[in-house]
Amino acid sequence: MSPRVLELRIHGVNNTPPNAMLALPDHAVEQFRGDRFGSFWRPDPGKLADLPPDHAGRMPADVRREAYSWGGMARSSPGVPGSGVPSVLANVLGRIGWALLLPFGLANVAYWSRRLPDDSVPTTKRRVWWNAGRGAASTRLFGLGLTILLVLAVCEVAIDVYAVQCSSPGTTCKRLPEFLDLLGDPPQHVRVLAASAVPVLLLLGLMALTSLSRSRYERTTMRRTPVRRAGVMLSRASMWEGSPRIRRLTRLHIAAGCCVVVLTTSAQLWQHVVFLVLTVLAGGVLAVVAARVVVTATDCPDVPLTEKGGLWSWLLMVSAVIVLVAHGFALYASSPVFDGPLWLTTWGPPVVTVALLGSVLAAWSWRRNDARGPLVLLVLFAAFMVATHRVPQAWVGAAVFGGVLAWRARPREGDEWQAWHGAGPGVLLGLSLVASVMSSTVLVLTFRGWVGTGLVAPSFYSWFSAAFACALVPLVVLVLAQAVVLLARLAAPAVLDDEAPVLVVRARHVVAVTHRSETVVGVLSTSGVLGLVLTCYLTFASPSWSQWQGVTWVVGKGDWVTGLAGVAVIGSFVGAGMLTNRRPLGLLWDLMCFLPRTAHPFAPPCYAERAVPEIADRTREFLDESPSNRVVLSAHSLGAVLAVAAVYALPAGYLERVQLLTYGVQLRPYFGRIFPDLLGPAVLGTPPVRAGALFSCDPWCRDPGTAPDRGLAVLLGENWVNLWRRTDYLGFPVHGWVPNPVDRRADETGGSPDDVATHGDYHLCAAYHDAFADLVGREVSQSPDRGRGGDGNLERS
Repeated sequence: MSPRVLELRIHGVNNTPPNAMLALPDHAVEQFRGDRFGSFWRPDPGKLADLPPDHAGRMPADVRREAYSWGGMARSSPGVPGSGVPSVLANVLGRIGWALLLPFGLANVAYWSRRLPDDSVPTTKRRVWWNAGRGAASTRLFGLGLTILLVLAVCEVAIDVYAVQCSSPGTTCKRLPEFLDLLGDPPQHVRVLAASAVPVLLLLGLMALTSLSRSRYERTTMRRTPVRRAGVMLSRASMWEGSPRIRRLTRLHIAAGCCVVVLTTSAQLWQHVVFLVLTVLAGGVLAVVAARVVVTATDCPDVPLTEKGGLWSWLLMVSAVIVLVAHGFALYASSPVFDGPLWLTTWGPPVVTVALLGSVLAAWSWRRNDARGPLVLLVLFAAFMVATHRVPQAWVGAAVFGGVLAWRARPREGDEWQAWHGAGPGVLLGLSLVASVMSSTVLVLTFRGWVGTGLVAPSFYSWFSAAFACALVPLVVLVLAQAVVLLARLAAPAVLDDEAPVLVVRARHVVAVTHRSETVVGVLSTSGVLGLVLTCYLTFASPSWSQWQGVTWVVGKGDWVTGLAGVAVIGSFVGAGMLTNRRPLGLLWDLMCFLPRTAHPFAPPCYAERAVPEIADRTREFLDESPSNRVVLSAHSLGAVLAVAAVYALPAGYLERVQLLTYGVQLRPYFGRIFPDLLGPAVLGTPPVRAGALFSCDPWCRDPGTAPDRGLAVLLGENWVNLWRRTDYLGFPVHGWVPNPVDRRADETGGSPDDVATHGDYHLCAAYHDAFADLVGREVSQSPDRGRGGDGNLERS
């Protein structure tokens, strides 16, 4: 008898191996489809026959159990084979490249958190950038600004510090390592010419890194077009076809980078006619690039248009390259002399940062019920920055700015159901900007300190170090307060939820602290943005009190704080790659990689553009074999997001034969709050939820909202079961904390009072098998894997 039920297990953030998902030894599973990035696995019939009759991995004859492994797409990175010095160096540089993608990925996440247009509302046939969705064009301009910031930082290091200052009298600089020092000790203009290639090579390297990943991960298209449901972005086929959407944006960013490199040196030599012409040409191309980036907002997936106007991006990129080449010939032929720090690398970063801060402040109101919010905040911020030059008592302007900002940030009706009270796009863009400036600061200050003495770096980076150190104080205070409260509760464990062993109650209290991460992230973003505002003020205004001894002490210590923070982030990327060949930062990285790239072409590649079509096609393929066949999508943690997207990607007539079994998921309190229009209550069919309370014993003991009359829960009905535990730091119910038809509690112990179950091993507990039996409509025979037997290392925390 051929199996009539397919149980397709999909792993979560920990990249669980296929044999662990199937509860079988490694030699008892076989890959029958896919490659090392994404693959389908099943028990090996020959090896399965050799196992004991009561082994945990056995299943009834009418059930086919398979595992889908997508971790190679999201958690591994392309590497150079070999163990020699060149391959190790190439892999380390690749890992550093992944670290540089972090700000770009956060900007892309911010794009999807904004208010997406509702396609259920009739629209005109012609769409232009200003009605492409609130914030689409602004987010893409923000991404262009991040690229310019990175290029300016590399120009500061390569051109200003190494090529100009190290060739000036009175400075002592180290020689580069022999394998990098290809020029020896050339004249200054040759050093500048060679150094100008460094930022361009960096951009090309990032493009190659993301393009290689895109060719491997974003190459699958669904065999059938899904049913497009009004108001559900996940049901659009264009959602998972991001490569054409990002190509011309990539060319525009390359063009902008080339223009910035030209302006870095040619603007310094504007007295020469040839360099004045090059400055005008590069500035003109850069301005047109910015305008075209705004126009590309109509290519976003929430505006279903095919890519057009690619000729413009080709013309601009070719023009920028021609100007760059002409700039190189002019440098070599005229042999100019640079006698001071380059003003563009000195004042460019703070000017660009001010512009990006304006976007961040406007983004705080994109989702909120505050139509005039962005305009008010932008005008207020512009007035504040202008006042720093005219008003000696800058604290008056700061007080007014802060007061109005706090008044505009007050919660409004309906905002409580969204992450950060509707300020999600601004919070995420703020994190992106802080991460970008921090990486630039670490690069500039570290290189300046290493290469020699007597060198001068722009004050912007030093001021940011001090401001960033001060901005961390509120976050440290919040964390310490949480730690004190937690220790008090652990010393005398109070009952949380229901009666349980002391060890379980303590685990619940620890988990409750991790469930308050939304507030912590909000504090970090807000503090970082305020630190950037202070940085720009100190850079432009240079108040007299900035020379006080206490301030200079903070600046010195701030360099260490920022350096350690940057080294920790970059070190986590390099270390994770060299030791485990996996990308670090777990949930954060997988969250960024789930979303299609739209805001920045160098954002991390989207594994969902391959995983979702593959899951949907495998589901459809099994259902096509017989009208009586059914599929149970068994998804853990972030795999549940893929499963939900795959369900919405199914063609018409298949949904009634699909069941969904999820466990350890973050659908409702994280994805549903951060991306309300993508995975919110109207899409999931679940009640909205407020953020976890900051200091209450039970952060989620709050009144929920009203569930909508549409969404996935309504479509599936009794065919959706979700398992969760109070001791799971990443697992939540999808409907509510009170008893309901969808959510079921899983065991919090593994059969022993000393073994507390957290985020893993759901597939080995009795609740899982009971839920599976209920979904398929019959009892599953009792087997040892109803407890925590078998290969119990699935997603073990």
